Amino acid sequence: MKFRSMLVVMTLLGLACTKQVEKIIAPPSAIGTLVGVVSPKNSGAKVYARQEVIRDSTEISPADGAFCLDDLPVGNYDILIKAQFYGSTWIRHVDIQAGGITYLGDITLSDVPDLITGHYPEDESEVVFDRRWSRLSISVSFSEVMDRESVESAFSTDPPSEGLFSWGSFAQDPEPIYFSDAEWANADKNAGGEITTYTKIRSFTYSMARRDCYTDTAYTVTLSTAAMDTAGHHLEFPLSFRFSTVQSSTSQNTILTEPEHGDIYVDPMTSASIYMTFPRRMDPVTTEQAVRISPQTDAIYVWPDMNKLRIYTGGPLHCAQVYEITVDSTARDLDGIAMGESYTFSFETAPLELESVSPQNGEIFVRTDSPVCFRFNTYIILSSVRDAFSIDPPLSGSFIKGWNRYNDDSKDAVSFIPSGSMKVNTKYTVTLNTTVRDLHGTHLPEPIVFSFVTEPE
Repeated sequence: MKFRSMLVVMTLLGLACTKQVEKIIAPPSAIGTLVGVVSPKNSGAKVYARQEVIRDSTEISPADGAFCLDDLPVGNYDILIKAQFYGSTWIRHVDIQAGGITYLGDITLSDVPDLITGHYPEDESEVVFDRRWSRLSISVSFSEVMDRESVESAFSTDPPSEGLFSWGSFAQDPEPIYFSDAEWANADKNAGGEITTYTKIRSFTYSMARRDCYTDTAYTVTLSTAAMDTAGHHLEFPLSFRFSTVQSSTSQNTILTEPEHGDIYVDPMTSASIYMTFPRRMDPVTTEQAVRISPQTDAIYVWPDMNKLRIYTGGPLHCAQVYEITVDSTARDLDGIAMGESYTFSFETAPLELESVSPQNGEIFVRTDSPVCFRFNTYIILSSVRDAFSIDPPLSGSFIKGWNRYNDDSKDAVSFIPSGSMKVNTKYTVTLNTTVRDLHGTHLPEPIVFSFVTEPE
């Protein structure tokens, strides 16, 4: 590595130390050499070696960007590199030693004006953005206290937009919406009196009106040279950067699913829809044609967002069933680009289960006029519960859909309403055998037995 570094330095000396200047040369024991490479090489950059004043300067070579400052008196220097339409680059506390060669390495000039220290979004970046829940934010930070009026007047976006400037903040992501569009429209956008506090603030965030926030759009942000600091120093050249918005509430490299691949005991009713979130906005026609579901079902496809597919199977999922969903490689995004490879995931649903009963197993002091209620984890066939039901001591009664005495037509609940009162201070045992069936004909895997005791007289 040392040999390679010396080759770089010797090459730079040969290429860059060709200045034809006339100056007094100090003794070799009191001078050193400074070399480096500046990009871009066609920037016309000039390199200054400063102490209290400029001690020496040179231009970079337009051939390769190399520079050389030879015969520098030993000492500590601040190196300034300046070029038109580029921000100044400072390298502080560079030590020049007697008879030595100091190599500054490769230096890339900033395309951001001197007064600006950073901005969000970054140039040529992508912003994952869901315009229902957030608005676009653009931030700029400065090295000096800025004249706010000149900055706000110099700021613009393409496509054009309206927005609010919040000084003293710097965004890193789209701004969540904490108030409605109507509240935003009625906000005080032109505060009245001169602001005399917070005089050291060096950043702002521009919150764009949501009507001007578009997805899948390239925005160009410009801050013209009309922007200046409080001392009257203007930007030497305009700040300009570009970013693109991508429609999504999240961004990933693969397809996200709900239920997830490999899940077991999936609730057949609360998970009645199968969700897929793609990393790109998809073409609905080719994507739906590419979906295969096992066991085969007449699925209904809904797109809440262009990268989110909801698959509805016409009711609760089958209990105790392994589902496998495949999207083959023919699915295309909105740009017509095919997925390129198939994607498959699978999950298993829970068996038919009784989720709750009333009275509860082991309960005492049960009212003698209480109904016996059953709630399942999926839609249930009422007649199958009636045929599977028995109670000891025997008790006559009728069956209704719903919980308790309310015939609310709940498809997952069935209640037995006794014709008369139960015996007091008596243990009753309820049995449901395995002939209980759900909407798809799946049976209970095993009988259900529970007991309760009625209240004393």
